[in-house]
Amino acid sequence: MVRRAGISQEELRRANVSALLSWVHAHGPTSRAVLTTELGLNRSTIGDLTSQLESMGLVSEGLPVAERRSGRPSLVVTACPEVSVVAIAVDVDRITVALVGLGGVELERRVRVHQRGEHDVKHVVETVAQLVREVMTHPDGARCFGVGVSVPGAVRRSDGLVRFAPNLGWTNEPFADLLSEALDQPVAVGNDADLGVLAEHLRGAAVGVNDVGYVTGGVGIGGGFLVGGVPLGGSQGYAGEVGHLLVETAGPKCRCGARGCWETKVGENHLLTGAGRLPGGGPTAVAEVIAAADAGDQRAAASLDEVAEWTGVGLRAVVNVFNPEMIVLGGVLAHAWGARPRLVEDALSRGGLVCRLDRVTLCAGALGDDSPLLGAAELAFAPLLADPLGAVGSETALAGS
Repeated sequence: MVRRAGISQEELRRANVSALLSWVHAHGPTSRAVLTTELGLNRSTIGDLTSQLESMGLVSEGLPVAERRSGRPSLVVTACPEVSVVAIAVDVDRITVALVGLGGVELERRVRVHQRGEHDVKHVVETVAQLVREVMTHPDGARCFGVGVSVPGAVRRSDGLVRFAPNLGWTNEPFADLLSEALDQPVAVGNDADLGVLAEHLRGAAVGVNDVGYVTGGVGIGGGFLVGGVPLGGSQGYAGEVGHLLVETAGPKCRCGARGCWETKVGENHLLTGAGRLPGGGPTAVAEVIAAADAGDQRAAASLDEVAEWTGVGLRAVVNVFNPEMIVLGGVLAHAWGARPRLVEDALSRGGLVCRLDRVTLCAGALGDDSPLLGAAELAFAPLLADPLGAVGSETALAGS
């Protein structure tokens, strides 16, 4: 029998420092008294950990703004927002780059709009690198601890290779390696829906919910899932590609090569062309179709009804496979559900569900289009939050690159 060695004092300290920094990052300024209760540590330990984090410039302490109770007030611990990461969202029609501080504070943002369609990966890398350098000119002396990127495609977890991103025209592109070389810094890359569910769980509609599906739709459909609070990635990181669930055997051909994929029935372009509009109009055009349908445009209404129906059909498969407590909707799916909730829910419950529909909450994402961007920030923050003691000293020097 092999005896397992007990945890060392150093490992315990690292774990406690991580827990404290992670708490104030997620929950905001917190008193020492609350930290003592929530982390299950005594007051002197909380004091020691806070002092160590403060000495590293990761948190600050101060008196509460208003203290009505008598006695000595408990100091409030706040994550330092100048401790930051670069978050990047590569979308089908734009690139967004933001400098995000601890606590989710956005310090700087740049956006570059581009035409929808295929884009050479090297040109995208050049644009991203330029925008990163621009946000790193932030005047308040931010300390950068990493770079995280959201991409609308299947991303291999081991090295950030983009296996398949049809909306960008990418197949087997070593995007993480290329961007890392351009920035001369490590880069972490994830699927946009996988990162979206992390952000909605931490700061959005799914706070406190551990079994969550985040399903978002634009030109394509993506899904990200938490199971018991743990991200569902699969053996290589490709889990959650729900846009390619088969929903109609004789349906239209999908860009993946199959027929009848869910995204061929509910994508933006399907809604727009069904309503007699040109494809490629994006969220503005989707909103115009919904407004036209509400105003009595029969063709727009028929197209919206069809998309709502197929939204429910696909969500039925999602509920049966993943059994989530909540499904957070983004993009065209959120619009379809908001405009035609009864049609979506009727199609969702038709044919039977393993679980009762009233045990599944449907809602729109609380973070809007920023869910993947904020998820990319969390991807970049992960090493710092996991081991603050080891990460300090590794902050990047992008401002001078």
